[in-house]
Amino acid sequence: MEDDDPVVSDSESDSEEDDDVKLNEPSKTAVNDKAGLLDKLGDIKWPENAEWIQTLSLDINQDQEINVNDDLNRELAFYTQALEGARQALTKFQSMDLPFLRPSDYYAEMVKTDSHMEKVKGRLLAEKRKVEEAEERRKARESKKLAKEVQAQKLKERAKQKKDDIESVKNWRKQRKQSGFASGDNDGDLSMAFEDGKPFQRSGKKRPGVGPGDRSGGKGKQFGGKGNNKKRKDREHRDSKFGFGGRKGLKKQNTAETTNDFRGFRKGKFSGNKKQKT
Repeated sequence: MEDDDPVVSDSESDSEEDDDVKLNEPSKTAVNDKAGLLDKLGDIKWPENAEWIQTLSLDINQDQEINVNDDLNRELAFYTQALEGARQALTKFQSMDLPFLRPSDYYAEMVKTDSHMEKVKGRLLAEKRKVEEAEERRKARESKKLAKEVQAQKLKERAKQKKDDIESVKNWRKQRKQSGFASGDNDGDLSMAFEDGKPFQRSGKKRPGVGPGDRSGGKGKQFGGKGNNKKRKDREHRDSKFGFGGRKGLKKQNTAETTNDFRGFRKGKFSGNKKQKT
């Protein structure tokens, strides 16, 4: 349909906000057939002898006058008029002893189709999912930020603890020096693991020939240790039985003498003249 209403600018609407609404002038070709309209109204209206239960129409008269340009009072008048009509209709239904409430097992047909409602539901679920994902991302960012702050705080505490330990050791050495201990005392030259960041090492030189895991100080290797005699005997026994290593591939190598030696060869054992028994 084409809109025949004139286009009104914002300035004109602001200037005419408090004025009455002006109606369009009737077209010159319009026909006001009042008699014909009343005749058609008589054809479609309810007969005068029709019962109220057939029409369910009520006329509510209001004595107060409402300004049509006042939106709040106008809507309030509509509300009070509809509420009064509902009350009168309820009184009539009760006086006529007619049911007016919807049955509990009544299902009205929906205005919108199921496919349309499925689309609406899918859109609502998609929006809900987007909101939940955004909330999860926000929580992840906050937890990551909090973890970084906690890690930085722990590193600061460790650095402070290390500094305090170094200061305590320095003060202890200073007190020992002031108390009269010799400067060459080994107890006064303890090397702490946290001073230079290097792993802790005991004082003293390493003995040659001593492994890092040898707790005997090389005595087990030097003097044989416990159980070495039995191991030596087992080694000698295996060497006498299986050999003591070395190259073994040439032991079965042919020579000129072994090649010309046919003593172990039995002629005619697998000759083609005789058939083998199966």
